Amino acid sequence: MESITIVALTGFMGAGKSTVGRALADLLGCEFFDLDDEIERAHGQRIRDIFRVHGEGSFREIETATLRKLLAGVSVIGVIALGGGTFIQRCNVDLLKTSGVRVVSLEAPIQEMFQRCQADMSADDNSRPLASDFEAFCALYEERLPQYHTAELIVNTGGRTTEEVAREIVHGLQLVAGGC
Repeated sequence: MESITIVALTGFMGAGKSTVGRALADLLGCEFFDLDDEIERAHGQRIRDIFRVHGEGSFREIETATLRKLLAGVSVIGVIALGGGTFIQRCNVDLLKTSGVRVVSLEAPIQEMFQRCQADMSADDNSRPLASDFEAFCALYEERLPQYHTAELIVNTGGRTTEEVAREIVHGLQLVAGGC
């Protein structure tokens, strides 16, 4: 029986979790899951709308339930891009740990992450409201950073291609490229 390997990417907004996650899944030859996309698909609402209508507490419950379901459905190997706040919640950290998930934290210079978030936003689609205020963005990053640093591997994405970062993760976790 093959062992199950799940790699979860954590980190702050704009660190590159979704982009690197897709490249890593391609390199490993496995499935990629974006937790935020899974939540939006399952609930038929954008993340920002779930926050606005139901509040952060309800969103975090939905997030944990979706993560639990996702982890149960991964058969052999998979890559999951977590939301920026997923790995901050103790229950999710415990769930990832008990599921044997290998957690990688992605980092980049704060200004670069902020600029990436700015580039993702359009005038009528402010899907990252915290990215519109640099001071609030920095404060939240500093608050979350200690928890991100508890990940098994920390990789800097700043100024690098997604393929370079994906290869560093494969090497750092001693995974086999094309292993699926």
